Amino acid sequence: MGNKNCCQLSKSLPSDILFCMSIVELRQTAENEWKAKYQGNYGLYTIRITTNGGKTIKFSCSCPSDYYPCKHIPMIEEAIANKTIGGARQGENNGLKIEEVLKNVSSEELRKFVANQSKYNGELYNAVFLEFAAGVKTTEVNNYSGIIREALVSASTWGNESYYYEEVQDLDALDKWFDKAKSYLGQEQYDEAILVCKACIEEYSQWLYNASEETDAIFDGKYHSTPFDILEDVAKHTDKRELFDYCLSEMKKEKYAETYFYYEFHRLLATLALEVDPDTFIALQDQLLADIADKSSDEARTVLKRKIDFYTRLGQEDKAEALLEENMQIYSFRLKVIEKKIEQQDFQTAKKLIYEFLSGKEGQDHYLDRTWRKLLLDIAQKEKDIPAIRELAYGFIEDHFQKDYYEIYKATFSSLEWVAEWEKLFLRYSSKERFDSSAANVLAIENDAERLMHYIEKYLSSDKLVTYHTVFASAYAEKTLELFKKVIVPYAENNIGRSHYEHILSLLRKMLNIEGGKEVVLDLVAGFRLRYKNRRAMMETLQRL
Repeated sequence: MGNKNCCQLSKSLPSDILFCMSIVELRQTAENEWKAKYQGNYGLYTIRITTNGGKTIKFSCSCPSDYYPCKHIPMIEEAIANKTIGGARQGENNGLKIEEVLKNVSSEELRKFVANQSKYNGELYNAVFLEFAAGVKTTEVNNYSGIIREALVSASTWGNESYYYEEVQDLDALDKWFDKAKSYLGQEQYDEAILVCKACIEEYSQWLYNASEETDAIFDGKYHSTPFDILEDVAKHTDKRELFDYCLSEMKKEKYAETYFYYEFHRLLATLALEVDPDTFIALQDQLLADIADKSSDEARTVLKRKIDFYTRLGQEDKAEALLEENMQIYSFRLKVIEKKIEQQDFQTAKKLIYEFLSGKEGQDHYLDRTWRKLLLDIAQKEKDIPAIRELAYGFIEDHFQKDYYEIYKATFSSLEWVAEWEKLFLRYSSKERFDSSAANVLAIENDAERLMHYIEKYLSSDKLVTYHTVFASAYAEKTLELFKKVIVPYAENNIGRSHYEHILSLLRKMLNIEGGKEVVLDLVAGFRLRYKNRRAMMETLQRL
């Protein structure tokens, strides 16, 4: 079922039927917070909604829709409203409120009840620790580690089902612990925030290390980065040296090797090292670089960029630039150096560096070659080197029309010279035995209305006509309307369905904007009403003209 039809259906069906059809799960995860699982056209979507006074103030959906909000948000809002109303009615019918019940329960009875229910309810188990764990001190190094470990074990029981879906999955348990760490930060309980973040890093990485290789790709990248983001904020208020030493020691463990965690440790280390120990950070990068045999590899680029960015943050621009120039075997570094030389108007050095690259095997890559030619064209324009501009610009348009480069190329000719030159380009583009948009674009940009009209007629289709008709419609209105008729009449005969009727409607509307179009359109529509009177959807669509 298409999206449009699905939306229409959702308006006509009772909400309880709609709930059964599409919403796999809907539950309240905290006060004013809801989470839903929705079975959509492209898999299982995760929807989160935060409310305030019954109104949605924040929402997210993992569906691929470009619309904001997507259609699933109002569906879930309606389901929440129905569930909330139902719960309120149930409360009214019972007559009792939970507060009244709890008045008659002793603290000991309540403790036993919560402890017993937590054995079978993972959410309650996690919620108790979220709320009260900070007040418990034991001899363990980090109380939160075991709690988060248990929460992740619970998550794995449903996580395996996610392999059947392409969407990135959420881990509610970690989301809540991240929120808890942030709340500790806001309350200036920095030690607790650090302990929570460390436990999240250590336990989540271990959980992934023990899981299958595909597991890491299923869950959102925020689970790697968020605890480090929080620690970076915490570091503004506490001992940076302790965190620095923690990162240096912890990141050596095997479970972090070749994972995003490893790079996140380096990111946090760089921030801490700015004040704590710049030399140790640089020495660490130098050691990593020394162990890499191929200094042009992505691995080498990552380490070198880390050093360059660090020097830049230290304000040591000279060292950063020196590293770039010493490692121009790496494409992105060479590009930065060349751009800097162009900025400094050192065009000769910039061209020399480009030609060095193009003469090597790396320069055979078409995409990279195009990048360097753009730089050479930029230099030629700055130097006002007409022959070079002409040669380089032509390289971009010789096989395919590109407006910007076409205009640059055209500017190197006099008006008289250009008449013959663009004719050559058109002949080059139109020499193929099929429609070529480059040929049509040249005729359009040079406003050769008659030839463009005949070229479109030769390869007539509704798409081509819609794209180019405005160039020749005013000068050749009658002929343009005739072309539209040639497109619309057989299309109407050979296509049935509302989407096709909408396309016909859009073509008829374009005809109305052409001189004499109204009469032709009325005649066409009258013919359609007689010939296709049994096509109810078509008649309804034409009624909107």
